Amino acid sequence: MLMDVRVEHVEGWAEELAALTGGLGHLFARQEPQEVLADLIEGLLSDLGRKNGWTMAGRAGHATPHRIQTFLGEASWSANGLLAEVQAYAARELGDASATLVLDDTQVIKKGDKSVGVGHQH
Repeated sequence: MLMDVRVEHVEGWAEELAALTGGLGHLFARQEPQEVLADLIEGLLSDLGRKNGWTMAGRAGHATPHRIQTFLGEASWSANGLLAEVQAYAARELGDASATLVLDDTQVIKKGDKSVGVGHQH
């Protein structure tokens, strides 16, 4: 199902994203990981052709992907806490007595020759 996205739909997204990432601050020991999380989410939701550490760092205004890589590999945060927050957010924002949740593990089939070992993957 394709959705017709209009400007009025998008106008509040930045504020909603800021509220979402701001509400996750208690999961991190410092402010910087919370900021990097926002950069990472914005990069993943963006229209970047390639979504990797370098392209998302560049989009966020960073000279290198070091901050994003450090966040993903070394930052101290609670995975269980994040899972609980995501569950609560989904229930709050998507929950409805008449709603039906459909999960589909189908992914985009990867193909290409830009990386070693890239083949058809699901």
